[in-house]
Amino acid sequence: MHFSKPDKETTVEGLDIHMMMIENDVFIGRKQEIEEFKEFIASNKANKRILHFYGTGGVGKTFLLQAFHRLTKANADTIYLHLDSEDLFQSPTILAGQILTMLEAAIHYSNEFVSFSPTTMNHCFGLLKQAAETHRIIVAVDTYEKMENLDRWFREFFLRQLPGNVSVILAGRQPLTGPWIESPSWRRVIKQIEISSFDEEQTREYLYNAGISREDTMREYWYYTKGHPLTLSLSVSTCDKGFGDMLQEERNELFSYLVHRWMSEVADQQLQELLEAAAILRHFDQEVLSYVRKEKLSASTFGKLTRLSFVRRNKRGWALHDLVRSSISLDLKNRDPNRYKALKKYSAFYYMERIHSNEAEEREIAEFFYHLDEEMILSAFFQDPVTTNVYTEPVGDHNFTDVEAYFERRGKQFSESIAHYYHRDSRQTYNYYVSFEHNQKESELIGADYVKRLGYNVCRLVKSGQGETIGVSIIVPINRQTLPHLKKEPVSRAYFTGLTAKEEKEYAVPSDARSGWFIRMLDCLDTSDAGTRSYLLYNLFPLLLSGERIIISTPIPFFQRLIQLFGFEKVTRATHYDYGPEENKISEDSH
Repeated sequence: MHFSKPDKETTVEGLDIHMMMIENDVFIGRKQEIEEFKEFIASNKANKRILHFYGTGGVGKTFLLQAFHRLTKANADTIYLHLDSEDLFQSPTILAGQILTMLEAAIHYSNEFVSFSPTTMNHCFGLLKQAAETHRIIVAVDTYEKMENLDRWFREFFLRQLPGNVSVILAGRQPLTGPWIESPSWRRVIKQIEISSFDEEQTREYLYNAGISREDTMREYWYYTKGHPLTLSLSVSTCDKGFGDMLQEERNELFSYLVHRWMSEVADQQLQELLEAAAILRHFDQEVLSYVRKEKLSASTFGKLTRLSFVRRNKRGWALHDLVRSSISLDLKNRDPNRYKALKKYSAFYYMERIHSNEAEEREIAEFFYHLDEEMILSAFFQDPVTTNVYTEPVGDHNFTDVEAYFERRGKQFSESIAHYYHRDSRQTYNYYVSFEHNQKESELIGADYVKRLGYNVCRLVKSGQGETIGVSIIVPINRQTLPHLKKEPVSRAYFTGLTAKEEKEYAVPSDARSGWFIRMLDCLDTSDAGTRSYLLYNLFPLLLSGERIIISTPIPFFQRLIQLFGFEKVTRATHYDYGPEENKISEDSH
């Protein structure tokens, strides 16, 4: 058996090198994974290790393995063998034969090709052993989740027979489990790395490389694709003007294709129907899925669902990957609208029953509004998952200085406020806009002294994960103590000074009670921070379902439209000009 070591100057000719040049041009991000690979191949040759990259379909695992292959091209001492389990037909002999074919081409093996036979396995290990004496060999197996029937053989026979200078990279949709992690010896040689979608910066880089540089178009692509590489690639190739410019037929075709890709993991019709029900819900568990489907769900069937690569455990139960959920939901809506409507209806019923039983948590109240399926509400409140590193903090003597500091900063840096909320299904954009002049006037009308006059309990600070004050919420309980102030303060006085004697008596409850709420301010320092603004709105849900009277006065068209959707009614006698003579401001009253 003889083979020659290829000259380092040898280059690949023809289509292969042209394709590699294109792939290098479009490859972005994955710096951490690339560094992990470089360290992997630079490690001690006697140290046999396994890298496993996992992530949901279309996240770029195959493209990453191809990038690893290109990196090894510059080093003639490294041989990279890229296998796809879908080509192996669950056969050890075919796997060995493919390795032989690739290895012979890489080392210019001089004997004639050995046919696939029972001796192929021996030839494979023999040639691997001899080649490993002078080369570092990487065996990369893509779509490893398809290796179910070969998994035990691959782990307990193939891997254990490999020479010390042969390392392995696996890529699949799910993390390795079972014997892979139960054995201390396997745990020591395996490193598992999750591959996620691009972040916003990487998405922008991808779009810029694709010739897309308009800010609004980039923002649109980011919202609709959430950085999912395959969705990003397909949507750019379909329409490079912008995701919103795609024809409805093109969008439906794109999402149907993506759904088909993800559904390849789903083994049977029952599980597919269960997945469609899960896609209607933002969060789910066995109980709510049983209710929505009107059928008792077994633990074993639920377990099959939660083991899918795009299902994740969280504090609220389980959830599908956001893009998977919206794609499957939209596909179902287009394909079977009656089933979609039924699932949405039963989902809303479930949360309404929870609310009526007084067992609902705050987030379950929000879920009820989600299933009402009103586009603007979905866009404003549910555009993104509620930020978990933002929280509210009650105000007291200990932190009133934070309130003062917030309003001082607000008075120095106000500008026009612009935020965009998108509805993925309809492609509708809802624009939040507040003028510079309005923000300037608002800073004159309200400050920390307002909180001191009406009481610390009217204010809550919005804090970032680092403890920085990034917003405030001022919601005043109406009672005997606050009513005199509400009659004097700008914005609220137009309504409260016009109360009849009967209405005033109804509002003037003892100071330790309340007869309603006046929402005075929901504000964040970063005027473009749609996420924090959504968080402030999201926290109003319990108030909206409390059954109590709520008063709000706003000149902002975005909020005027939104509160009308929640059933607020105009009180025409409460017209005021506190924000200036040019705009007619109407208070809104809801019972």
